[in-house]
Amino acid sequence: MSLFSALYDVGARFGKIVMRRAWPLHCNENISPFFIVGAGRSGTTLLRRMLVASEQVHIPPETYVLSQVIEHYRRNTYLEWPTLVNQCMAMFELHPEFETFHITLRPLLPKLYALPENERSLAKMLDMFYCFHAEQTGISCSRWGDKTPMNTFVMDDIYAVFPRAKFIHLLRDGVDVVQSCMKRGLIPKLSDAASRWKEAFYAVEDFTMRHPAACRELRYEQLVSEVEVSMQTLCDWLDIAYQSKMLTAGDVKALGDMDYTHYESSLKAVSEQYIGTGRRDLNDQQKQQLQAMIGQELLRLGYPKAYGDK
Repeated sequence: MSLFSALYDVGARFGKIVMRRAWPLHCNENISPFFIVGAGRSGTTLLRRMLVASEQVHIPPETYVLSQVIEHYRRNTYLEWPTLVNQCMAMFELHPEFETFHITLRPLLPKLYALPENERSLAKMLDMFYCFHAEQTGISCSRWGDKTPMNTFVMDDIYAVFPRAKFIHLLRDGVDVVQSCMKRGLIPKLSDAASRWKEAFYAVEDFTMRHPAACRELRYEQLVSEVEVSMQTLCDWLDIAYQSKMLTAGDVKALGDMDYTHYESSLKAVSEQYIGTGRRDLNDQQKQQLQAMIGQELLRLGYPKAYGDK
């Protein structure tokens, strides 16, 4: 290609960008999703199962790439709308874990292409994505949520797309979280599991300080020991009706990814038996290491020491 041709091509591309509108993150739509955040192994899957059992909300399997989709959209807001739709939806469908959704997004694409220009935004695209999964799995509901622990670290990005979003921080004793991560092989190294718990706590704390009205803390220990009161309070905050069937074990439609062994306890009846597992199962050396790493945070949160006198 000659220098003239190259310059002409660059100029033509730049001209298209200048003349084309940038698609917004949101258009002030009346979309109010909720996001369950917190360190993995904090009971987020249990809470998801309970909320979905009400049949008033839909929470699909973990999305994993939501933050990447938001970042890609932001970097490419001047693309032609069908191209941007294709790229964003492909990021979901091409992720290895998308098989847990048990659907294909191909039927959704024409609906996204056909959106009027004044309704084209990332918020609308994602809203239609979550609602499409509900529809394809036979669920009728007007509200959706997301339970992906990785979203804990990108709450600002999500809030920029959904300014009416609510965030439920499910907080659990760090010693129990670390023990559970190691036992299930999710984060085998104690120091890595402890760091992840601490980083998740500070990420939520920072966001909550700046957006207190959008956040609600729920402790795992309270959830399982005062389950009815906890769920009634949470449902009031989410503006959904509390139902007693949320508390019972059993099959729940469209959970998709619940066949993993590390989710077994989440399908059972709510129980207090998993409170304190870390201090019971970890050895003294491990508990001493945890005390050095997260002792300050445990004290701040009112949890017992990982090691030593209570």
